[in-house]
Amino acid sequence: AGRSFRPSRVCLSTRCRAFAKFVSARRAMAGSYVPPHLRADAGRGVSTPAMASAKLGKNGERVYPAEGRVEVGGKWYRRCAAALVFNKHGEVLLGERLDLPGSWGMPQGGVEIDETTDAAAVRELYEEVGMKVGVDGLEFVATVPCEPSAAFCYEAGGWLAGQGLAGQRLEFTLFHLPTVDDANEFVDLKGLQGEKPEFSRVKWAPIAEAVEQAWGPKKIPYRRCAELAAPIIKKHLSGSRGEEG
Repeated sequence: AGRSFRPSRVCLSTRCRAFAKFVSARRAMAGSYVPPHLRADAGRGVSTPAMASAKLGKNGERVYPAEGRVEVGGKWYRRCAAALVFNKHGEVLLGERLDLPGSWGMPQGGVEIDETTDAAAVRELYEEVGMKVGVDGLEFVATVPCEPSAAFCYEAGGWLAGQGLAGQRLEFTLFHLPTVDDANEFVDLKGLQGEKPEFSRVKWAPIAEAVEQAWGPKKIPYRRCAELAAPIIKKHLSGSRGEEG
């Protein structure tokens, strides 16, 4: 009768070491991995946009890549991502501008050539108010369609005019922070990733107040955003309450 094969202790030891190395490598690769069921958007059919890192020069200075432009009505506008964060009451996060005291607005900034609107909104939200998706329960909800495009454009002079641009087209992305606490507890306003500070303080306000307290030229884009965002916010909050129940 033939003898059955039994692996030697040396063979088993080699296999164990190889398996241990494999497990260690997998753990190292998974350092930033978040299982699907633990992600903020689990069960909502959306994926969380990744935040791009700031681009820095040799001396650590902020380097600004080329930004997107869009033609509307025969004029060119800078594509500008705006982050609309709403709380459990449907109130919107607003910051009082340092350069225009009394004027309140949402975090915003240019959409870089290689960015999507929602990824740019995630980046601007962190740079201007220090909020990150997944921290304190902050979650990505949806991007508001720019329909009609002209309603999201506003004209502005200054450096934009110097680049041959009529102004900016605001492109809004919605985020939900499940809280009713003071908004100032969740922000860092000193300016991050090389950006200068934009706001002196923040607050929660009804979306209608966000329109009224916006800088003059932005009122029309804010108003159109409020019209389109309201049903999305209502549906999301209804779903959140259902899950809690």
